Amino acid sequence: MRIGFDANVLTKEKSAGAYYLGQLVRGLVKFNPRLEVVLFSADKVCVDYDHYIHFPQVTRVTLDLPREARKGWPARYIPALLKEHKIDVFHLPCQDGSAVFRPGCPTVVTVMGMGDWIMSGSFAGWWEKRGYQFRHLAWSRIAARTITLSETTKSDLMRFCRVSAESIAVTLPGAGSDELFALTQEESEDVVGQYGLSGKDYVVNASGLSDKRHNLNFVLEGFAQYLRHAAEDVRLVVTGSVNYEGGHARAIRKMEILGIRDKVILTGFISDRSFYALLRNARAAIVSSMYSGMSFAMTESFAAGVPVIASDRGAFPEIAGEAAIMVDPYDPQSLAESLRRLLENQVEHDLYVEKGVTRVKEFSWEKMAQETLAVYQGIVKE
Repeated sequence: MRIGFDANVLTKEKSAGAYYLGQLVRGLVKFNPRLEVVLFSADKVCVDYDHYIHFPQVTRVTLDLPREARKGWPARYIPALLKEHKIDVFHLPCQDGSAVFRPGCPTVVTVMGMGDWIMSGSFAGWWEKRGYQFRHLAWSRIAARTITLSETTKSDLMRFCRVSAESIAVTLPGAGSDELFALTQEESEDVVGQYGLSGKDYVVNASGLSDKRHNLNFVLEGFAQYLRHAAEDVRLVVTGSVNYEGGHARAIRKMEILGIRDKVILTGFISDRSFYALLRNARAAIVSSMYSGMSFAMTESFAAGVPVIASDRGAFPEIAGEAAIMVDPYDPQSLAESLRRLLENQVEHDLYVEKGVTRVKEFSWEKMAQETLAVYQGIVKE
């Protein structure tokens, strides 16, 4: 069987969609060595993703289009490419920004989440939001099957797009990548030292901060409230971009108003290895989004043995079970109190480490790949 992917997400800055696609491709070819995978993109794949897709069974088809020709490129090029490369199933792993077209072969679409139907923090205006919603509606009808990464997103998809339950497959993602990101103690300490954190306690906001929905003000206000009565000197590390609509300047200004500018480190986008080094040495992780259909940050924190404080909205309660402290994402005081529980009570800290390590056993990249392959096989037989 030959599976074709729209892999354009791998040509850009790190994102949940890129991480999902990389792990899926890696899992598919490891689980079924006879499977052939073709990745189609308008530009070269970022080197950061090579370790996910560097397999003999994976072919990259890169068009190297000029920047002005990349908008809407799939509709113009992919149908012919799918035919040329004799693709049996086309998989669109993240349709949020994709042009709508008919691929010409059985198609699977993954819906990462429906948060932007509920909250509008990612959009510049009314037309942009309507375009996003149209793409969801259109692809849910073009696709032979839709995949979601949580029951929450499945329910949202059925409610907003009127997709039948029978045409949706829920494939829980995995967690942990020890064989990919094996770090010696010295390497890990070097990364921590680069950010001036050697010998210091710190917490990581691991949600990614590419838009307002990820709730940076809540994290900063809660952290500031915690520091007012903290017994120890603690730092906050915020990973991912904060450059949405002048977000970096606003973040700096907010920290200055709260008096915590010297206590917060904004890393920007960092390599996977650096992120895992920072995460594994953290005292706690904060997953702050106001609504999301999945959280790799939460499951990776569980796998790293780091206790989690998470928003109680969207799919987070489903993913966490009893393994995270859930807080109201509109109440910074609840975050401050939860930080106090984890950072100043070792028994409580260790309890949530244990809960997370137990919970993460429910998540498997291999199982996700097997279930996704079953979806492909099912639509080919129809």
